[in-house]
Amino acid sequence: MNQRTRNSGMVLGEVASSGLARGTAILCACANRITVARRVISPNEVEAEIVKLDAALAIVEDQLIDLQKKVQQSLGDQSAGIFEAHIALLRAPSLRKEIRAGCLDRHINVEAAVEESIEKLVSTFAQVEEPYLRERAADLEDLGRRLLDVLTRDQPSENPVFPQGSVLVTSELLPSVTARLDRETIRGVVVERGGQTAHATILARELGVPLLIRVPDAMKRIRTGDRLVVDGLAGRVFINPTAHILREYDRLESDLHAHRTALQTMVELPPVTSDGTRIRLSANIGKTADAPAAAAANADGIGLYRTEFVFLVQDHLPSEEEQYRIYRATAEYSKPRHVVIRLLDIGGDKPLHYFPLSAEANPSLGLRGTRLLLAHAEILRTQTRAILRLNATHPVSILLPMVGDVEDVRAVKTIIESVKAQLAAEHQTFDPRIPIGAMIETPSAAVMIGRLAREVDFLSIGTNDLVQYLLTTDRTSSTLAPYYEPVHPAVLHVLASLASTAGEKNKDISICGEMAGNPAYTRLLLGLGFRSLSVAPGELLEVKHTIRSTSMEEARALAERVLQCDTVEEIKSHLGLAHQRRA
Repeated sequence: MNQRTRNSGMVLGEVASSGLARGTAILCACANRITVARRVISPNEVEAEIVKLDAALAIVEDQLIDLQKKVQQSLGDQSAGIFEAHIALLRAPSLRKEIRAGCLDRHINVEAAVEESIEKLVSTFAQVEEPYLRERAADLEDLGRRLLDVLTRDQPSENPVFPQGSVLVTSELLPSVTARLDRETIRGVVVERGGQTAHATILARELGVPLLIRVPDAMKRIRTGDRLVVDGLAGRVFINPTAHILREYDRLESDLHAHRTALQTMVELPPVTSDGTRIRLSANIGKTADAPAAAAANADGIGLYRTEFVFLVQDHLPSEEEQYRIYRATAEYSKPRHVVIRLLDIGGDKPLHYFPLSAEANPSLGLRGTRLLLAHAEILRTQTRAILRLNATHPVSILLPMVGDVEDVRAVKTIIESVKAQLAAEHQTFDPRIPIGAMIETPSAAVMIGRLAREVDFLSIGTNDLVQYLLTTDRTSSTLAPYYEPVHPAVLHVLASLASTAGEKNKDISICGEMAGNPAYTRLLLGLGFRSLSVAPGELLEVKHTIRSTSMEEARALAERVLQCDTVEEIKSHLGLAHQRRA
């Protein structure tokens, strides 16, 4: 039996950057850690080790600045902004302090100190529940690898060189490697690990390179030289496919090209259903660099600005002025459209390394979101001062994260009113009529929706957390993945009730979780009563296309059928989705 026969078949993965690709597999240990020799150093050697560290930090910073410039030229400011975060992490005094402590206090060589420090920080990020923040661990690993590369070699290693027409297969994709990929050389990428909001994934999307992540044992199942078809639509990789499969993908590639061409015509068109109902379609962003993409896709403003990244890239709690400048730079891209700024949402599951919190047995059920802000009112006051000042010149609103009950909302509003009084006494310019909204992410908030609606100006549903709390299922657990079902009957009945109650109370309600950005759910959400969706910038055109292809009569009929279903399998059948049966 020859090698090609032995190594044929199909492996499944998760689509992170859509598209179709064909090419020759090339395996790359791009993310493999450099082997570091650990040795004990004497007090007399400490100064020399610190000098080596500072020299390495300077070299890596130069590398990142050079890479940032190249990405800016090829992909624009938005993608180049990713490396601003890398540079900020590198410059953070806390990183140098941690490495220096390894040399000074633990008496180990600088290479070992770098390895220990990066592992410690990566471990902290890996425990974070929020995917966007958890996946910053890959950025730290990338930085650590660069530092060790400089420290352990006379010259920095060259970026891997790949033959033209390759499909890259690796255990983990690093942002610095992704940024140097040539679309003509690398047709697609298959990765064993990775995440949807990892910077490497974002860059792959910007490059238009089809990417599958979380492909189990890809480095074992696939060999260098295998012919691959990467299906970045269905989430599968064909290894040495048959002629029949190749013919099918010839047809599919032709259809996909026609579809993408049609999507570009959507940019200037409004998100209106086929029978004339206007839907508000906004963007979710996490940092300033995301805002231009939202504007380019003609989003109806920013429906969710997650401010955690503003705090994450600092080595201290950002001051009022620092926050004001960052929020203003972000809002400039959307002006005159509205920006919904969510207050800092941290907790035991989303820690800041410079703001230690007590360890909790179950961080997801611990002190987080609005409760944590109330426990540390100085953070709340500083952030709301910055947002209120911005509201003097830009249309923004405040969104409260992880609200539990009416008491939470009233307590925050009391603090905001006191901040307004302070600003007025200081003769600071601000607009006191700033709208305040509440995130509906907990079962208690969902039950209390009617009374919460009386306390706020608008409502926003975070389906990611709401689904996991309603179904008592950890959304980050691979074991429990079959139980985390956004279209579970219980979830859909709660969503229908939320939309109905908000309508009765005459309050705007939006969905900003991952459900909103999945076109497979768009018709159903419209049928359940939602008229406002907030999605990632890259999802805007697909969702708009679905909206414009849908009539409200069809959407309501679909929702009525689905709400009569008893099982996820029945619901997915109505939606035309495959159902993963539980073991």
